[in-house]
Amino acid sequence: MKEFLRSLLASTLGTLIAGAVLAFAGTVLLVAMAGSAGSPADLPVHVRPKSMLVIGGGLRVTDTPEFGEPSLGDLLGGGEGPRVDLLRAVEAVDMAAKDPAIAGILLAGELDAGMAQSAEIRSAVAEFAKSGKPVIGWIENGSQGQYYLASVAKPLFVHRSGEIELKGLASYGPYFGETLSKVGIGVQVTRVGKYKSAVEPFISSSMSEASREQETALLRNAWARVLAEIAGSRGIAAAEMVRTVDAGGVFGAERAVKLKLADAALHRDELVAKVVAAGAASAEDGTSFRQISLGRYARKVRLPSQGGRIAVVYAEGEIVDGWGDPTNAGGDRIAHSLRQLRGDAEVKAVVLRVNSPGGSAFASDVVAREVAMLRAKGVPVVASFGDVAASGGYYIAARADSIVADRLTITGSIGVFGLHFNYGELAQKVGLGTDGVKVGAYADLLSSHRAATPQEMAVVQTLVDEVYEDFLGVVAEGRKMQRDGVHAVAQGRVWLAPDAKQAGLLDSFGGLRASIEAARRLAKLERIEILQVPRLHEGRENLLEQLLSPEDEEDPVFTRGADADPLRGLIRANASLLRSFRSLNDPKGVYLRGPDRIESR
Repeated sequence: MKEFLRSLLASTLGTLIAGAVLAFAGTVLLVAMAGSAGSPADLPVHVRPKSMLVIGGGLRVTDTPEFGEPSLGDLLGGGEGPRVDLLRAVEAVDMAAKDPAIAGILLAGELDAGMAQSAEIRSAVAEFAKSGKPVIGWIENGSQGQYYLASVAKPLFVHRSGEIELKGLASYGPYFGETLSKVGIGVQVTRVGKYKSAVEPFISSSMSEASREQETALLRNAWARVLAEIAGSRGIAAAEMVRTVDAGGVFGAERAVKLKLADAALHRDELVAKVVAAGAASAEDGTSFRQISLGRYARKVRLPSQGGRIAVVYAEGEIVDGWGDPTNAGGDRIAHSLRQLRGDAEVKAVVLRVNSPGGSAFASDVVAREVAMLRAKGVPVVASFGDVAASGGYYIAARADSIVADRLTITGSIGVFGLHFNYGELAQKVGLGTDGVKVGAYADLLSSHRAATPQEMAVVQTLVDEVYEDFLGVVAEGRKMQRDGVHAVAQGRVWLAPDAKQAGLLDSFGGLRASIEAARRLAKLERIEILQVPRLHEGRENLLEQLLSPEDEEDPVFTRGADADPLRGLIRANASLLRSFRSLNDPKGVYLRGPDRIESR
């Protein structure tokens, strides 16, 4: 046993010493890299002649440019893969139409994007096609979202053993109400608005009729638009398209071609021949074609930089109190940015890009106040809605001079709710006691060990009612409506953009670039400079992130095999060892750890 412990301690000590040396060397490497290189956007991107621009390959599209410190998981290869912000993505497609090195566009593989984002990219690709360069679509076993984007291509090919998915939209979710009741968890709700359905999963075992009504309307209208666009691109009558979808849902290659959902069924090598025949150069080994991914090509984009300054401020993700992080919309961070822009005489207009389901009422009010302050100073504000701008997401935008949304945007949800969970009944079941003292009638208001009394719930309901009235007031002020008129279309109901426009909640349809154009017109500018807030890669260790990201792959459709970059290969090869240091947190510094699993590559 002593020998075993001695060997164990020696092994542990050796690991720690090696780790310390590696950490020191890594720190030196990081410092050297940080001092010698800028962001990936600043690094040159060489596009070889006759390259195909590939859109897909798992590329993640976000509204907000990458910013903030990446997590350790991101740095060590555990991130979400390549990504690009929407504005640069569509600008890159426009740039490609004029770039003599780009032979055409290939839509292949999944694009991790929301429906409104996909719609804006789809529109940009349709505009690209007017240049005369080919747009080719390729489906293997793609999702419905992939087919929606690829359907704009002419021709559109499907793998001979693949399939096309086109089956409709559905919305299901778990309802925990009965389960929570059975285990003894109490749930008390305060809310305003019969359509404010976010609380339903915690208090019910099924969807309410009000919720079913609004969700059915949302899905029906969104699906009608998606089908209409696909039918228009494929040259199929709308009624025929509906019959086709309802008769199948998933279509094998031969059937898809017969139904005109695709133009031909091919194998991969046959696709390569088609792409080369369309103008792309053959790859050096003859097995593929010359190409560049949209994520990499977008690094070449330089946003307009001469003229009056328009700032695009991003509010993406849950709205949270405080500064937040890159995964959400921190109320204080966004308000701080708007405040800085208000103090900048060079800023002539602001576009507030919202892609958020809402969140903190307090944080939403902090941001909404700064929007009002910008307008009071005479700076036009245009709110641009992405996939969703609901509840707090609508609240922060309501005071804008103009609201622009995609036709697939989900918006509204002007309502308020609160939830109080308690384990009082569960505690009785398991014999758990809770005891103590208090001074003040409401000192233990909303304590989790017991259900709130009717008097306490009345206090909370009063607060919720006040927030709802504030919400109505902000919307009435911003939209120039009467309070009762807002209330009539509020009550927590969500609307698809066309219905929201009819209700007076927004002004026009369009994407992010249409919103920037609206801001330019309001500011009466001839030429503009676009400032993104936050800026691309602001606060990131960019070179290391680039080295660890798979986004530099030059062949997003067909993998080439081994990584050609030896430095990146070295870092990735040791990534598992670097990750292991996160787990070295035993309080006594002693570990019983075996080898990692055997990798098959």
